[in-house]
Amino acid sequence: MVVRPCGLCQPVGSGQSIVAMSTKQRQEMTRKILESSGTLIENDHFVYASGDHGSGWVAKDLINLRPELAHQLGQLLGEEIQEQGLRPGLICGPAIGGVICAQYVALSLQARCVFAERLLGKAGKTERFEIKRGYDEIIRGQSVLIVDDVVNTGFSVRLTCEAVVQSGGHPMGIAAYVNRGNVGAADLGVENFIFLDEVLLPSWPADECPLCQAGVPVNVRYAHGSEFVVCEQAHAIS
Repeated sequence: MVVRPCGLCQPVGSGQSIVAMSTKQRQEMTRKILESSGTLIENDHFVYASGDHGSGWVAKDLINLRPELAHQLGQLLGEEIQEQGLRPGLICGPAIGGVICAQYVALSLQARCVFAERLLGKAGKTERFEIKRGYDEIIRGQSVLIVDDVVNTGFSVRLTCEAVVQSGGHPMGIAAYVNRGNVGAADLGVENFIFLDEVLLPSWPADECPLCQAGVPVNVRYAHGSEFVVCEQAHAIS
């Protein structure tokens, strides 16, 4: 299937605003992009970065295969951020996927962009994020907007906020293409949580997962299923 840019969303490469839309129009445009690209996956078994399990996934990597789509979403989110009254001069995205969307959003806002790197603990799970490569010096004393592609449980963006604070920055809010509907601004510990679309998909703690109890195999292609399976196999051997 060939996905062509909608006429409402003209390419912008110099920070100019795209054709003005309402929040509702941006939501509809975002859902159209997600559905036409096959990004929404339901009725499966996924493991999220937090360790929780769920039956749905927003396969944002399929968006990143098509830079023109990621560019459109970045423009839409940039316009929504501005409409909500935020004027960030510095954007920070959590690696890996958040780096791509953060770049496109920063482009639309003519802002600078840095990223936070994921650090793994002994069990191979994400322990924290850290601002490295000299970006910590850029962040120090600055108001920073954290941007990610999809917020599932809020695990990655919360840790990114912590990394920004540890580097001396001040998180002004969180923005994302899609909110999975599991968290709000208060849950994330920020005043502003801006997103283009909300996709409601259930999730459960791993030890309460009905899909595990029913013997539904974990999807190892998307999310963090492959790491989960490896850990489960290691535990079984030991």
